[in-house]
Amino acid sequence: MKTIHQVHLPVRTIVLIGVALLITMQIYAQNTKARLSLTLRNATLKEFVKQIENSTGYSFIYSEEINIKHRINLKVKEKPLHEILDIVFKNETISYQFSNRYILLQKKKESKTVGRKYTISGYVTDGTSSETLIGTNIFESHQNQGTTTNPYGFYSITLPEGETNLCFSYLGYATETHQFMLSQDTLLNIRMQGNTQLQEVVIISDKTETGTAATQMGSIDIPMTQIKNTPSILGEADVMKAIQLMPGVQAGVDGSAGLYIRGGSPDQNLILLDGTPVYNVDHMFGFFSVFTPEAVKKVTLFKSSFPARFGGRLSSVIDVRTNDGDMQKYHGTLSIGLLTSKINLEGPIVKGKTAFNISARRSYLDLIAKPFMPDDEEYGYYFYDINAKINHKFSDRSRIYLSVYNGKDHFAANYDGDTDSKDGSRMNWGNTIVSARWNYIFNNRLFSNTTVSYNNYLFDVNSYNNNKYANSTGVPITNRYSADYRSGINDWSYQIDFDYNPSPTHHIKFGTGYIHHRFRPEVMTSKISEETGDKVDRDTTYHSIANSRIYGHELSAYLEDNIKVNDRLRLNLGLHFSLFQVQKQSYSSLQPRVSARYQLGKDVTLKASYTQMSQYVHLLSSMPIAMPTDLWVPVTKKIKPMRSHQYSLGGYYTGIEGWEFSVEGYYKDMYNVLEYKEGVSFFGSSAGWENKVEMGKGRSTGIEFMVQKRLGRTTGWLSYTLSKSDRQFAKGGINNGERFPYKYDRRHNTNLTINHTFSERIDIGASWVFYTGGTSTIPEEKTAVIRPGDGTGMTPSAIGEASYVEHRNNYRLPASHRLNVGINFNKKTKHGMRTWNISLYNAYNAMNPTFVYRSTSKNEPYRPIIKKYTILPFIPSFTYTYKF
Repeated sequence: MKTIHQVHLPVRTIVLIGVALLITMQIYAQNTKARLSLTLRNATLKEFVKQIENSTGYSFIYSEEINIKHRINLKVKEKPLHEILDIVFKNETISYQFSNRYILLQKKKESKTVGRKYTISGYVTDGTSSETLIGTNIFESHQNQGTTTNPYGFYSITLPEGETNLCFSYLGYATETHQFMLSQDTLLNIRMQGNTQLQEVVIISDKTETGTAATQMGSIDIPMTQIKNTPSILGEADVMKAIQLMPGVQAGVDGSAGLYIRGGSPDQNLILLDGTPVYNVDHMFGFFSVFTPEAVKKVTLFKSSFPARFGGRLSSVIDVRTNDGDMQKYHGTLSIGLLTSKINLEGPIVKGKTAFNISARRSYLDLIAKPFMPDDEEYGYYFYDINAKINHKFSDRSRIYLSVYNGKDHFAANYDGDTDSKDGSRMNWGNTIVSARWNYIFNNRLFSNTTVSYNNYLFDVNSYNNNKYANSTGVPITNRYSADYRSGINDWSYQIDFDYNPSPTHHIKFGTGYIHHRFRPEVMTSKISEETGDKVDRDTTYHSIANSRIYGHELSAYLEDNIKVNDRLRLNLGLHFSLFQVQKQSYSSLQPRVSARYQLGKDVTLKASYTQMSQYVHLLSSMPIAMPTDLWVPVTKKIKPMRSHQYSLGGYYTGIEGWEFSVEGYYKDMYNVLEYKEGVSFFGSSAGWENKVEMGKGRSTGIEFMVQKRLGRTTGWLSYTLSKSDRQFAKGGINNGERFPYKYDRRHNTNLTINHTFSERIDIGASWVFYTGGTSTIPEEKTAVIRPGDGTGMTPSAIGEASYVEHRNNYRLPASHRLNVGINFNKKTKHGMRTWNISLYNAYNAMNPTFVYRSTSKNEPYRPIIKKYTILPFIPSFTYTYKF
């Protein structure tokens, strides 16, 4: 330690110190982020300085007039040096500055103009690829203020004039610290460097929308590393399968990608791809989702306390953001598995200005099976996904993004025998989404994003039959028949959103949007032609009377403010307004959103929220798995919008470094939910659907526990959900007006996920799930029924059997459990990284029920029994991936 006596300091000493500083500036490079563990009690400044010098090799320089007002009491573990200094000098009139291997202490300078504030703003990007980083945490230590980057990587923070110390942190990146004197509005763009060592990101900002530090609750960021390391069917990493492992989320049918969140149904989930709703998110009848992990940058799940900008669904919001593309260099990924192959390419079009990202995936069951088919028969199924994106930077204030997604499932069956008869059928279903987004910064406090998008979902079935034969005179006769069935929905939408940061205690978001819906519940066409020789006897085209298009107009507006009341209390107040017009009928809704966060102690946080939501579209389906025949239909004059009120309360503890403990409870009321009437079902025809359903009430309540380990070679979480969900309809209607359990009412749900890194070359991931069974309506008994005749003798009396069902969803399925394991073998090559993945789905071959049905015993033919059917037993797989 060097203590400088200000009055008697010789000029020669000052010169020597200056020379020493100049020399060390060239030869030393100290790491200010070295982590230290210290315990001090009632220590003086000299004792603190001595402890730091002995632990780090730094030397302090300060004058004898520098002293502290309060003795130092400190207990820290594995903290960076600059954070320790921030803590010690927070309430002192002392500032510090690093200069190579020296730490200079001096009195804090008073602001020249009291009360003057300036705004720091800019983008945070990856230092290598220039990819924007969503949700980066920014914290200013002197004022104890923070913020985060928005979904486009932009941030803005307003601070008092004077010395400023900004810290930027993001998971997987080295923390960036910037110290300077703030004397004017400042543009500060940050390029963060990747860090291969897993570090904890200390989230101090109250403006993040997810995690413990957020004012909102029930919101989770799901890292892409977690999605890619979650074992799945045939080694196919899947966004939806990773979300299913979160508390409060259920999968529906075992192995499917469907989401049943807090007692809701799949059509109550608002799933967004770069801000555009996706209506069909399933491949292969619901066992895979349409999202290719290589194309995705970030996934956020909201289960309650929805931000005011979201509306239109009752149960959840899943916000999927795709990669923008590397503006500096070209690279990509190639992956080959048992089910699909994938490729991802990205790079600059104009270096530093324009970049592209393109991903493609295709399954090849049809190509593998083709050599094994009979010559006169052909069957095939495949699916594919294509994501493409171009982003261009006009300036630091203006950027544009163009995105395209196209995905399709295709099934075909054709028979062409030796005879003159040919027949076949073909099914296609999928999404096409095109969007353009423009980011513009009006000033350092006001950011805007404008989105225009087109979204189309189409299901198309075509069948044909051709027959040729000769009549009695030998003249050839040809009969042809073809039929085409189509259904779908397409939207044109416009949305403009604003982020406004007037002060560090307020973060305001507001905007408006419009969607033009065109529903095509069903369009059926058939054609019949007959030819005798060269003469056309008949050529007729039929159009179903149900062919129709329904047009809907949806208008929305919102306002939201994230408010810091004091150091302990933060509020998020929002209001969402929506108006839906269809068939000359209009529905409107004003939906309040309220969230509160209270810091009970340093490591203990309490949250509470109330959310109201409305939904104007329904999905008609009667199958337990996602089918392309499911139809989207709007509200009508008879069918009112669904509404929900959700109340939530939660507690969070982060006192153990690297660990997070949480418990959240919720209660949700739902109104105007739909169920099919007794004995009625739906399969591919919307004709008269309003008369086949009833509107009723639903309720769901539950409590969710979660323990998560974020740091170290071993990471993962354990979650448990205790929940109950039921439905009730008018007396005399479904179940005679009595409450009955919802189809996916599962009382207990447990998820355990573990990831462990043995070395850079080997890592392993495993997930184990256990959940009690859902419900189903099964006739457990038969009863005799006497059917009287018509009295004319044409229809005699008869005695028969009829199924007897005591009540709706009377049978509870057995519990299910499953272990999935995946191991990666990584190896660096000259041009990239090679990875072999070996996955075991359902490792111990648990025979979980996909569905159950009533049958009879083989030994006792008249004794009814319930049998279960399992689709997904033990399935091993491997995948080869090469990153270049």
